[in-house]
Amino acid sequence: MQRVGVAPDDQTFTGVLSACSHSGLLDEGRMFFDSMIKEFGIVPNVHHYGCMVDLMGRAGLLDEAYQLILSMGIKPDATIWRTLLGACRIHRHTSLGERVIEHLIEFKALEAGDYVLLLNLYSTVNDWEKVIEVRKLMKEKKIQTTPGCSTIELKGEIHEFLADDISHPRKREIYEMLDEIGKQLKIAGYVAEITSELHNLGAEEKQITLSYHSEKLAIAFGVLATPPGTTIRVAKNLRICVDCHNFAKILSGVYNREVIIRDRIRFHHFREGHCSCNDYW
Repeated sequence: MQRVGVAPDDQTFTGVLSACSHSGLLDEGRMFFDSMIKEFGIVPNVHHYGCMVDLMGRAGLLDEAYQLILSMGIKPDATIWRTLLGACRIHRHTSLGERVIEHLIEFKALEAGDYVLLLNLYSTVNDWEKVIEVRKLMKEKKIQTTPGCSTIELKGEIHEFLADDISHPRKREIYEMLDEIGKQLKIAGYVAEITSELHNLGAEEKQITLSYHSEKLAIAFGVLATPPGTTIRVAKNLRICVDCHNFAKILSGVYNREVIIRDRIRFHHFREGHCSCNDYW
Protein backbone atom coordinates (compact mmCIF):
# COMPACT_ATOMS: atom_id res chain seq x y z
CA MET A 1 0.00 0.00 0.00
CA GLN A 2 2.82 2.39 0.82
CA ARG A 3 4.62 1.61 -2.44
CA VAL A 4 1.58 2.60 -4.50
CA GLY A 5 0.83 5.63 -2.35
CA VAL A 6 -2.22 4.33 -0.51
CA ALA A 7 -2.25 5.43 3.13
CA PRO A 8 -3.17 2.65 5.59
CA ASP A 9 -6.11 3.38 7.88
CA ASP A 10 -7.24 1.90 11.20
CA GLN A 11 -8.85 -1.10 9.51
CA THR A 12 -5.64 -1.83 7.62
CA PHE A 13 -3.74 -2.07 10.88
CA THR A 14 -6.43 -4.29 12.41
CA GLY A 15 -5.85 -6.76 9.59
CA VAL A 16 -2.05 -6.55 9.79
CA LEU A 17 -1.95 -6.91 13.58
CA SER A 18 -4.38 -9.83 13.43
CA ALA A 19 -2.15 -11.53 10.85
CA CYS A 20 0.88 -11.01 13.09
CA SER A 21 -1.01 -12.53 15.99
CA HIS A 22 -2.05 -15.67 14.12
CA SER A 23 1.48 -16.09 12.74
CA GLY A 24 3.33 -15.51 16.02
CA LEU A 25 5.17 -12.45 14.67
CA LEU A 26 5.71 -10.69 17.97
CA ASP A 27 8.44 -8.22 16.96
CA GLU A 28 6.67 -7.33 13.71
CA GLY A 29 3.39 -6.81 15.54
CA ARG A 30 5.01 -4.44 18.02
CA MET A 31 6.67 -2.56 15.16
CA PHE A 32 3.38 -2.10 13.29
CA PHE A 33 1.55 -1.06 16.47
CA ASP A 34 4.20 1.59 17.20
CA SER A 35 4.29 2.84 13.59
CA MET A 36 0.51 3.13 13.54
CA ILE A 37 0.74 5.65 16.36
CA LYS A 38 4.03 7.42 15.64
CA GLU A 39 4.17 7.43 11.81
CA PHE A 40 0.52 7.54 10.82
CA GLY A 41 -1.05 9.28 13.80
CA ILE A 42 -3.75 6.65 14.21
CA VAL A 43 -5.14 6.35 17.73
CA PRO A 44 -5.44 2.64 18.64
CA ASN A 45 -8.98 1.42 19.12
CA VAL A 46 -10.21 -1.58 21.07
CA HIS A 47 -9.60 -3.90 18.10
CA HIS A 48 -5.93 -2.90 17.82
CA TYR A 49 -5.42 -3.44 21.53
CA GLY A 50 -7.24 -6.75 21.26
CA CYS A 51 -4.84 -7.93 18.54
CA MET A 52 -1.83 -6.95 20.66
CA VAL A 53 -3.23 -8.73 23.73
CA ASP A 54 -3.82 -11.81 21.59
CA LEU A 55 -0.31 -11.59 20.14
CA MET A 56 1.35 -11.22 23.55
CA GLY A 57 -0.88 -13.86 25.10
CA ARG A 58 -0.03 -16.43 22.43
CA ALA A 59 3.66 -15.66 22.96
CA GLY A 60 3.31 -16.29 26.71
CA LEU A 61 3.77 -12.65 27.72
CA LEU A 62 0.66 -12.74 29.87
CA ASP A 63 1.65 -10.20 32.51
CA GLU A 64 2.72 -7.76 29.81
CA ALA A 65 -0.59 -8.24 28.03
CA TYR A 66 -2.43 -7.62 31.32
CA GLN A 67 -0.50 -4.39 31.90
CA LEU A 68 -1.29 -3.27 28.34
CA ILE A 69 -5.01 -3.68 29.02
CA LEU A 70 -4.72 -1.69 32.25
CA SER A 71 -2.83 1.09 30.44
CA MET A 72 -5.29 1.45 27.57
CA GLY A 73 -6.56 4.95 26.93
CA ILE A 74 -10.01 3.52 26.31
CA LYS A 75 -12.17 1.20 28.35
CA PRO A 76 -11.41 -2.48 27.62
CA ASP A 77 -14.33 -4.63 26.54
CA ALA A 78 -15.24 -8.16 27.55
CA THR A 79 -13.69 -9.58 24.36
CA ILE A 80 -10.22 -8.39 25.35
CA TRP A 81 -10.54 -9.98 28.78
CA ARG A 82 -11.70 -13.24 27.16
CA THR A 83 -8.71 -13.17 24.84
CA LEU A 84 -6.39 -12.93 27.83
CA LEU A 85 -8.34 -15.65 29.65
CA GLY A 86 -7.80 -17.98 26.69
CA ALA A 87 -4.07 -17.29 26.83
CA CYS A 88 -4.07 -18.01 30.57
CA ARG A 89 -5.56 -21.42 29.80
CA ILE A 90 -2.94 -22.19 27.16
CA HIS A 91 -0.05 -21.17 29.41
CA ARG A 92 -1.61 -22.45 32.67
CA HIS A 93 -1.48 -19.09 34.46
CA THR A 94 -4.24 -19.72 37.01
CA SER A 95 -3.74 -16.67 39.24
CA LEU A 96 -3.99 -14.25 36.33
CA GLY A 97 -6.92 -16.21 34.91
CA GLU A 98 -8.78 -15.71 38.19
CA ARG A 99 -8.08 -11.96 38.02
CA VAL A 100 -9.43 -11.85 34.48
CA ILE A 101 -12.61 -13.59 35.63
CA GLU A 102 -13.03 -10.87 38.27
CA HIS A 103 -12.90 -8.22 35.53
CA LEU A 104 -15.52 -10.10 33.52
CA ILE A 105 -17.71 -10.28 36.61
CA GLU A 106 -17.38 -6.50 36.96
CA PHE A 107 -18.60 -6.21 33.37
CA LYS A 108 -21.47 -8.55 34.21
CA ALA A 109 -20.35 -10.28 31.03
CA LEU A 110 -19.62 -13.84 32.11
CA GLU A 111 -20.80 -16.32 29.48
CA ALA A 112 -20.87 -20.09 29.27
CA GLY A 113 -17.65 -20.09 27.27
CA ASP A 114 -15.84 -18.23 30.05
CA TYR A 115 -16.74 -20.94 32.54
CA VAL A 116 -15.49 -23.57 30.09
CA LEU A 117 -12.18 -21.71 29.72
CA LEU A 118 -11.89 -21.60 33.51
CA LEU A 119 -12.63 -25.34 33.68
CA ASN A 120 -9.92 -25.91 31.08
CA LEU A 121 -7.49 -23.79 33.05
CA TYR A 122 -8.04 -25.66 36.33
CA SER A 123 -8.05 -29.09 34.69
CA THR A 124 -4.73 -28.51 32.91
CA VAL A 125 -3.07 -27.89 36.29
CA ASN A 126 -5.01 -30.79 37.89
CA ASP A 127 -6.83 -28.53 40.35
CA TRP A 128 -9.88 -30.78 40.50
CA GLU A 129 -11.34 -29.09 43.58
CA LYS A 130 -11.65 -25.86 41.61
CA VAL A 131 -13.09 -27.79 38.66
CA ILE A 132 -15.80 -29.18 40.96
CA GLU A 133 -16.50 -25.68 42.34
CA VAL A 134 -16.91 -24.21 38.85
CA ARG A 135 -19.15 -27.07 37.71
CA LYS A 136 -21.30 -26.61 40.83
CA LEU A 137 -21.55 -22.88 40.16
CA MET A 138 -22.56 -23.52 36.55
CA LYS A 139 -25.24 -25.93 37.71
CA GLU A 140 -26.59 -23.43 40.25
CA LYS A 141 -26.72 -20.69 37.62
CA LYS A 142 -28.22 -23.14 35.10
CA ILE A 143 -25.50 -22.34 32.58
CA GLN A 144 -25.78 -24.46 29.47
CA THR A 145 -22.71 -25.06 27.30
CA THR A 146 -22.78 -25.72 23.58
CA PRO A 147 -21.87 -29.34 22.78
CA GLY A 148 -19.06 -29.86 20.30
CA CYS A 149 -20.31 -30.75 16.85
CA SER A 150 -18.44 -31.59 13.64
CA THR A 151 -19.91 -31.85 10.16
CA ILE A 152 -18.64 -33.26 6.89
CA GLU A 153 -20.31 -33.11 3.47
CA LEU A 154 -20.40 -36.12 1.17
CA LYS A 155 -22.19 -36.11 -2.19
CA GLY A 156 -24.32 -33.14 -1.19
CA GLU A 157 -25.37 -34.61 2.15
CA ILE A 158 -24.28 -33.17 5.50
CA HIS A 159 -23.19 -35.73 8.11
CA GLU A 160 -23.15 -34.42 11.68
CA PHE A 161 -21.27 -35.93 14.61
CA LEU A 162 -21.20 -35.29 18.35
CA ALA A 163 -18.70 -36.82 20.77
CA ASP A 164 -19.37 -40.55 21.28
CA ASP A 165 -22.05 -40.31 18.59
CA ILE A 166 -23.90 -43.53 17.78
CA SER A 167 -26.67 -42.03 15.65
CA HIS A 168 -25.04 -42.43 12.24
CA PRO A 169 -26.34 -45.38 10.18
CA ARG A 170 -22.75 -46.48 9.49
CA LYS A 171 -21.66 -46.12 13.13
CA ARG A 172 -20.17 -49.62 13.38
CA GLU A 173 -17.95 -49.07 10.33
CA ILE A 174 -16.98 -45.59 11.52
CA TYR A 175 -15.88 -46.80 14.95
CA GLU A 176 -13.99 -49.71 13.43
CA MET A 177 -12.23 -47.31 11.07
CA LEU A 178 -11.44 -44.92 13.93
CA ASP A 179 -9.95 -47.74 15.98
CA GLU A 180 -7.81 -48.81 13.01
CA ILE A 181 -6.68 -45.21 12.45
CA GLY A 182 -5.78 -44.97 16.12
CA LYS A 183 -3.55 -48.04 15.86
CA GLN A 184 -1.77 -46.70 12.78
CA LEU A 185 -1.21 -43.26 14.32
CA LYS A 186 0.21 -44.74 17.52
CA ILE A 187 2.79 -46.59 15.41
CA ALA A 188 3.66 -43.20 13.87
CA GLY A 189 4.15 -41.66 17.32
CA TYR A 190 0.75 -40.22 18.19
CA VAL A 191 0.13 -39.95 21.94
CA ALA A 192 -3.20 -38.65 23.28
CA GLU A 193 -2.99 -35.20 24.89
CA ILE A 194 -4.88 -36.06 28.07
CA THR A 195 -4.94 -32.44 29.30
CA SER A 196 -7.68 -31.92 26.69
CA GLU A 197 -10.03 -34.00 28.88
CA LEU A 198 -11.81 -31.92 31.53
CA HIS A 199 -12.88 -34.69 33.89
CA ASN A 200 -10.90 -36.16 36.77
CA LEU A 201 -10.26 -39.57 35.26
CA GLY A 202 -7.29 -41.89 35.11
CA ALA A 203 -4.88 -41.52 32.19
CA GLU A 204 -6.26 -44.59 30.40
CA GLU A 205 -9.87 -43.46 30.86
CA LYS A 206 -8.99 -40.01 29.53
CA GLN A 207 -7.43 -41.55 26.43
CA ILE A 208 -10.59 -43.57 25.81
CA THR A 209 -12.80 -40.48 26.23
CA LEU A 210 -10.63 -38.42 23.88
CA SER A 211 -10.75 -41.17 21.25
CA TYR A 212 -14.29 -40.36 20.20
CA HIS A 213 -14.37 -36.58 19.87
CA SER A 214 -16.63 -35.34 17.10
CA GLU A 215 -13.74 -34.26 14.83
CA LYS A 216 -12.23 -37.74 14.95
CA LEU A 217 -15.54 -39.39 14.10
CA ALA A 218 -16.02 -37.01 11.15
CA ILE A 219 -12.47 -37.63 9.91
CA ALA A 220 -12.88 -41.40 10.28
CA PHE A 221 -16.07 -41.22 8.24
CA GLY A 222 -14.20 -39.19 5.61
CA VAL A 223 -11.45 -41.82 5.39
CA LEU A 224 -14.06 -44.58 5.23
CA ALA A 225 -16.36 -43.01 2.65
CA THR A 226 -13.97 -41.37 0.16
CA PRO A 227 -11.26 -42.73 -2.16
CA PRO A 228 -7.61 -42.65 -0.98
CA GLY A 229 -6.02 -39.23 -1.45
CA THR A 230 -9.30 -37.33 -1.30
CA THR A 231 -9.21 -34.13 0.75
CA ILE A 232 -11.28 -34.35 3.94
CA ARG A 233 -13.12 -31.17 4.93
CA VAL A 234 -14.63 -30.84 8.40
CA ALA A 235 -16.42 -27.92 10.10
CA LYS A 236 -16.34 -27.66 13.91
CA ASN A 237 -18.58 -25.29 15.89
CA LEU A 238 -16.04 -24.87 18.72
CA ARG A 239 -12.28 -24.45 18.94
CA ILE A 240 -10.49 -27.68 18.07
CA CYS A 241 -8.76 -29.22 21.10
CA VAL A 242 -5.01 -29.86 21.18
CA ASP A 243 -5.49 -33.63 21.03
CA CYS A 244 -7.69 -33.57 17.91
CA HIS A 245 -5.26 -31.12 16.32
CA ASN A 246 -2.38 -33.54 16.89
CA PHE A 247 -4.54 -36.42 15.63
CA ALA A 248 -5.39 -34.66 12.34
CA LYS A 249 -1.80 -33.53 11.85
CA ILE A 250 -0.32 -37.02 12.15
CA LEU A 251 -3.16 -38.59 10.15
CA SER A 252 -2.46 -36.27 7.21
CA GLY A 253 1.02 -37.75 6.95
CA VAL A 254 0.24 -41.40 7.68
CA TYR A 255 -2.77 -41.58 5.33
CA ASN A 256 -1.43 -39.11 2.75
CA ARG A 257 -4.58 -37.04 3.07
CA GLU A 258 -5.06 -33.31 3.15
CA VAL A 259 -7.40 -32.52 6.03
CA ILE A 260 -9.05 -29.11 6.34
CA ILE A 261 -10.81 -28.28 9.59
CA ARG A 262 -12.66 -25.01 10.01
CA ASP A 263 -13.13 -24.43 13.72
CA ARG A 264 -14.51 -21.36 15.50
CA ILE A 265 -11.16 -19.57 15.27
CA ARG A 266 -9.66 -20.32 11.86
CA PHE A 267 -9.01 -22.78 9.03
CA HIS A 268 -6.49 -25.54 9.74
CA HIS A 269 -4.88 -27.09 6.65
CA PHE A 270 -3.17 -30.35 7.58
CA ARG A 271 -0.69 -31.67 5.03
CA GLU A 272 2.10 -34.24 5.33
CA GLY A 273 2.09 -34.15 9.12
CA HIS A 274 2.02 -30.36 9.46
CA CYS A 275 -0.66 -27.71 9.98
CA SER A 276 -0.89 -24.32 8.32
CA CYS A 277 -1.17 -22.69 11.77
CA ASN A 278 2.27 -24.04 12.78
CA ASP A 279 0.60 -25.23 16.01
CA TYR A 280 -0.11 -21.58 16.86
CA TRP A 281 -3.83 -20.92 17.06
